Amino acid sequence: MFALCVIVLCCWASVSHSAPTPCENLIRPVESLSFHDVKGSWALVSVSAADPNYLEKQKLSDSGRAFFANYTDRPEISFTRISNVGDSCQYMQTNITLEGSGFVDPQLNITMTLLRRSCPDCIVVRLDKIPGQPLRLYLFSRRRAVEAKEMEEFKAQAECLSLSEHHVMDPTKELCPEQISRHAAAPTEATTEAQKV
Repeated sequence: MFALCVIVLCCWASVSHSAPTPCENLIRPVESLSFHDVKGSWALVSVSAADPNYLEKQKLSDSGRAFFANYTDRPEISFTRISNVGDSCQYMQTNITLEGSGFVDPQLNITMTLLRRSCPDCIVVRLDKIPGQPLRLYLFSRRRAVEAKEMEEFKAQAECLSLSEHHVMDPTKELCPEQISRHAAAPTEATTEAQKV
């Protein structure tokens, strides 16, 4: 009887040790990623950051969106961040390369990893400058706002990455138009401004 109890306890300990923690599940990268998974326009819903100063700057934006496009046969993908700041739209465009569960920007030395999520029309993007030290976490969606449980999941992911500061965008603010050039992005990040239509 004693031997049986020892075996049961050992098996339980083994299972408990191997079972993933809630955070391991929450920040697990997507298993496979293709350009078609991210193609097109995404509205910025929320952002978490390690630097509070970045969030203060983000609060100056009325709205934000990301646009993924591939206008050539080359493996590079055009990635454009669009912000509505005051009375102007700011377009920041760069080339990124699909790699594993995310993208790499070799010019800026930034890695963007997509995490798993329950929201069917969202992408959660983890941005790292140094491996293992996340700078920011972004929640993008095809919608302007997400359900409460989807937002709670995003906040839990951020907290697992020690990114406890959050900012939620105002879904009533106007998005900037997708004024994207059908040329490959410049090798360095460039910013232009255009008046809202």
